[in-house]
Amino acid sequence: MRARRRCGRQRKYNDSPIVPLGELSAGEAGTVVKICCRAGGRRRRLFDMGITVGTVIAVKQIAPLGDPVEVALRDYRLCLRRDDLDLILVEVVE
Repeated sequence: MRARRRCGRQRKYNDSPIVPLGELSAGEAGTVVKICCRAGGRRRRLFDMGITVGTVIAVKQIAPLGDPVEVALRDYRLCLRRDDLDLILVEVVE
């Protein structure tokens, strides 16, 4: 079994915590601060889906077993796996 890689720990940036997107609950939103992937297919796929630094992402629904998670960004909704969500660091928006 592959170990889960965490890019960042909870930090503060402009008095708002920076956490992985996977730690947000349904109804919470955040602004993308960093995508913790090395150059490669996964990083490019996230960029192609519109997930870039500065994008506001809101968690809409979480599946009953926790994977996948439905998020809303830029006028559309998208389902992502938990592994991908943990690579995206966001600044929590109130």
